[in-house]
Amino acid sequence: MLEAGIDPLSPDNLLIAATGPLTGTLCPSSGSVEFCFKSPLTGIFGESRAGGSFGPRLKFAGYDLIVVRGRSEKPVYLHIRDRYAELRDASHLWGKNVHEATDILLRDLAEPDASVACIGQAGENLVRFASIMVDYDRAAGRCGGGAVMGAKRLKAVVVDGHGEISAAKPDEFFDAALEAINVVKARADKGMGRYGTLGGLIRLNESGALPTRNFKTCYFEEAEKVSGQTLSEKYLIKKRACFGCPIGCGRYIQVPAGDYRTPPHEGAEYETVDMLGVQSMIGDLEAIIKAGYLCNIYGLDTISAGNVIAFAIEAYERGIITEEDAGGIRLRWGDPGVTLALIEKIVKKEGIGRLLAEGVKRASEKLGKGSEEFACHGKGLEIPAHDPRGTSKSLAIQYAVGNPRGACHIEPIWSPMWDFSKVDMGLRRYGLPWPPPSRFEEEGVGRGEAYRLLILFGELAGILGICRFPLQAAEGENLDLDMLSRLTTTLTGLDLKPQDLLKISERVYNLKRCFNVREGVDRRSDKLPRRMMEPIASGPTKGIRVENLDGMLDEFYDAMGWDRETGIPRREKLVELGLGDVAEEVWRSRPSKQEK
Repeated sequence: MLEAGIDPLSPDNLLIAATGPLTGTLCPSSGSVEFCFKSPLTGIFGESRAGGSFGPRLKFAGYDLIVVRGRSEKPVYLHIRDRYAELRDASHLWGKNVHEATDILLRDLAEPDASVACIGQAGENLVRFASIMVDYDRAAGRCGGGAVMGAKRLKAVVVDGHGEISAAKPDEFFDAALEAINVVKARADKGMGRYGTLGGLIRLNESGALPTRNFKTCYFEEAEKVSGQTLSEKYLIKKRACFGCPIGCGRYIQVPAGDYRTPPHEGAEYETVDMLGVQSMIGDLEAIIKAGYLCNIYGLDTISAGNVIAFAIEAYERGIITEEDAGGIRLRWGDPGVTLALIEKIVKKEGIGRLLAEGVKRASEKLGKGSEEFACHGKGLEIPAHDPRGTSKSLAIQYAVGNPRGACHIEPIWSPMWDFSKVDMGLRRYGLPWPPPSRFEEEGVGRGEAYRLLILFGELAGILGICRFPLQAAEGENLDLDMLSRLTTTLTGLDLKPQDLLKISERVYNLKRCFNVREGVDRRSDKLPRRMMEPIASGPTKGIRVENLDGMLDEFYDAMGWDRETGIPRREKLVELGLGDVAEEVWRSRPSKQEK
């Protein structure tokens, strides 16, 4: 459907909003929708998940997925209601922020229970890391899906449905879902359930794993000021949960008064607080909440925005960006005004914002003067708030391989669950090496095989249409392979054993790799930014660095059945997975290398 080499911002690109078989069912945390497209930020496979209720509403309307191709001559939105779909004029919405546009759509359509996926001004202006925002504040944040919508002149998709999802074995599925709910519900009052995703910030900081000052260090002196505990004490209105989720990691917050006053909204997730705050050395939680709120209403990925802002501050510190370049702004560490001003400039593509709106990879290439050395990205996707040096060397593999979307901590799973958190997620009986090694060890400790099993398990969340968080917990508190097998078997009527699910996942993961191979990715692309190879400057993990990435990649390629020389899945592996046609395409110009 998608030709190789197309411009991601051209009408030829596809925008797909997909659910999974478990989406919208009684399975806990089944509120997912996956947006897929060729990324305007990276030029490879783009994938970004959002929670909320969009995915379930789409299923209730009778659709498993939406595929959008082409470009409208004028702004439009797509309205879907119970198998009825229509493109409508959105000229009156163009230029509105996410919250304004969502309010207008729900009011004018008189459908208060509908779900809205919407872009803000960042997407309209084709900022390469613009988000698609769902239900006001749930972000399909990564890879620039908002820019793809903006290029198509598609302001929003509104969906409401009232149908039902049938199970092949209703009674057995009900029992399996009830068991799953009770298992996941145990986490409602601890961990993410208690303090949201921000609840782990203090532990990461104490462990020397909190990315700070554009990844120069992994320790922040003011961490307690921006923690989940502080957020709960001062700014929390109530917890929020996506469709069918017993955990409720969302936080409905506000800053009621002062310079950084913000109205009630969902925000201040861990990634947002670290990337928009800690990375720029900001210890004022109110300012960080304001920055996150602006990103939400403008439809801007908080991870990429925070990364490129910290990069700009360091470039200013080094004299590569001048005060004149920055429009008179002194780009200083610890200054909330800098972050807030740069968000506005990025969204509007004004002055220095036009450069930063291209993402950190392109910005560093245009700036030159050695700025590429501290541009922290993998395949063009800005590195998030997890450092492979301080957290886990598994992340070094994860960021370098970057399958499918570049340097990402959660796609398809947070791999440090194994050696940082020391949680097996029920995978030991399926071959997960145990006990785990030190998180700092690299070769010869089973890291390649462990990462293989972790990603195949994590990939199932996207395939089945559920959130990853219920998978990422200790056995007895998570949706493990056995439980996923019972849920999918009783729902679909197909006999899907745990090993069958892993095989499906392996097929999908390899297919995504081959998409990226077609777009030019190979082993030469599987690399880390220079900063990750440098020692951490201070804190509990001072001196730690990634030392032998090539050795870890060799182990992972071997575990996956990929060719060591090229990083491409071997022909025999693809044939085994039923992807013989794909094997012919990716190996056509590479005779004999596959046999080495």
